[in-house]
Amino acid sequence: MRRVAAVCAAAVAFAGGTVGVASAGGGDDRVVLRPGDGIVFSAEPTPGWCSVAAVGHDDAGRLVAITAGHCYQTGSSPVWKVEEQHRGPIGTETDVASTGSVDQLGFPTDEIADYAVVLLDETRVRGSNTSVPNDRGERVVLESVAAFGEGELPAGTHCAAGRSTSVACATGDVRVDGNLMSSPLLMRPGDSGGPLVRTETGEWMGLSVGYRFPQTAVSDDRQVPDTRFAAYQRADRILAEIDARDGIGSGFRLVDTP
Repeated sequence: MRRVAAVCAAAVAFAGGTVGVASAGGGDDRVVLRPGDGIVFSAEPTPGWCSVAAVGHDDAGRLVAITAGHCYQTGSSPVWKVEEQHRGPIGTETDVASTGSVDQLGFPTDEIADYAVVLLDETRVRGSNTSVPNDRGERVVLESVAAFGEGELPAGTHCAAGRSTSVACATGDVRVDGNLMSSPLLMRPGDSGGPLVRTETGEWMGLSVGYRFPQTAVSDDRQVPDTRFAAYQRADRILAEIDARDGIGSGFRLVDTP
């Protein structure tokens, strides 16, 4: 992987019909895919994964997941859920993806969006809008998609979910610069693709793409490093670009079941 985010947010570059399957006892035995869950491109328990930002249906009724574009592989690779590979692949990559852009140091930039759409097999997997909780019982719930301008966003308490870190939360402003947002939250390898959520409202704000070190002006000729290191692509801008492509994932609507 070509970016520092490969070290800081994704150790290995893994991306990311409507008939349910009932078990003999009458329950739903499909794999559950949640925000922050890990996905891989191997049936074997190999190291390295990326995380899912959100699961929903597109305007054709297809179940899809959105993850980071720098996790993208071939555009048609099978996808498994981390630690549930024994249950078989849950979907495949699509050609709806954008691999993102980085500066000369490998930090994410705003030039190219970073996202990928995975087509899920709804006979094998069902989507959830609720992450697995961390050891303090904190979780993220995606209920809507945030829309906002640039500058400081008074996000209040906001949480990120990822396969490596689980759920991490902070309170304070989120900085918005074009398509990128930054937060003081920390990430670990494999969290790329996971969501950033405003907890009070359930608004999905962004998708984790790595780290950056923005500068804050303190005078006309002096700048200091900003402490908000985790970088996210704006969710509303990602969905707008997917809609403009008018393919798989267009018209994305979050699932509303836990």
